[in-house]
Amino acid sequence: MNIRTHTVAKEAYARVDAHRNDEKNKKKKYGALAHKLPSMILANGLAQATGFLLAKGKSEHIDLLKDLNAVLCVAGTTNTSDGTELHQAVIKSDLNQTMLLTRHSLEASGWLKRYVQGVLGVDATGEDTAEDGQRETSDDNEVDER
Repeated sequence: MNIRTHTVAKEAYARVDAHRNDEKNKKKKYGALAHKLPSMILANGLAQATGFLLAKGKSEHIDLLKDLNAVLCVAGTTNTSDGTELHQAVIKSDLNQTMLLTRHSLEASGWLKRYVQGVLGVDATGEDTAEDGQRETSDDNEVDER
């Protein structure tokens, strides 16, 4: 028997792992955005966070919204087909459903954030992290001791 958290974690891993071979700059932008998503949801609400991702329309924003939607679908939270439908479901939800979607989105975005750190090796600034916990600087490929 799988618990819900295990299902969410597995799908989040699969979604982030799919970005492993992305172009480096796109991977950095996606990673930095994934780091900000839980805070955006908490600060602005799920409707504004998903609306922001849609409005930006850049590939990394759309990819993150698709990944969030996919994790929520696999977890059984929603059955929307894409990020646009997810956003529509959020803004049409009543209070109880909005709270449930928000709680599950925070969980999913937390997993996406952690896997971006671990799988893609991207920190909150979009910089690459070395496996030993050091941060590589992009200026001259020196390693910044933390």
